[in-house]
Amino acid sequence: MTTFSAMQRGALVLGTFALITAGSVASLRAFTAERIDAHQHAYQQRQRQAVLPEALTRQASASEITLPNARQLGFPEGATGWRVENADQRAVVLPVATRRGYNGEIHLLVGIDGEQRITGVRVTQHQETPGLGDDIERRRSDWITSFNGLSLDALTSGDWAVTQDGGHFDAFTGATITPRAVVGAVHDALQYADNTPLFDDPVETSP
Repeated sequence: MTTFSAMQRGALVLGTFALITAGSVASLRAFTAERIDAHQHAYQQRQRQAVLPEALTRQASASEITLPNARQLGFPEGATGWRVENADQRAVVLPVATRRGYNGEIHLLVGIDGEQRITGVRVTQHQETPGLGDDIERRRSDWITSFNGLSLDALTSGDWAVTQDGGHFDAFTGATITPRAVVGAVHDALQYADNTPLFDDPVETSP
């Protein structure tokens, strides 16, 4: 076998190996992406149900709604919410993002019923300091449930703040910035719902 033939054969072997490897990686990535998407969908579904009244977690219809003026909720590029209702009750679930956290953005889901009352709040994403700011998570404490049942009329404008700022909501020892950001974001969601016809037909419903 000549040197040229050996080089050709080596190149063919390497090329074949590269194609097989690339195909395997692509297949694995596709399989993994599907599983990740499935897990994310299930997680989001659990989070949505966690902010809804129990009666709306079963035997209720849910539809995605494209939120107008989503910048007010912290999403300049637009956002999707959910409208959930049955024969007796209705509620919307709004995503909210605040950049006022200690270590970056904090993402929330806020449930609001037809009477403009909060049915639940959950933190879905944050980078706050473990052992301090992460008490905003339901698994860490019940602080996040202090919003349940509140409306804009339930508190004065000044009460929508942490106690260190003269407001209604407790802060965490050594971590005032994080609860302050969450309180502000929840207040923003209530104001948005009060000024937006989320239960009326004009809101665009996604297919």
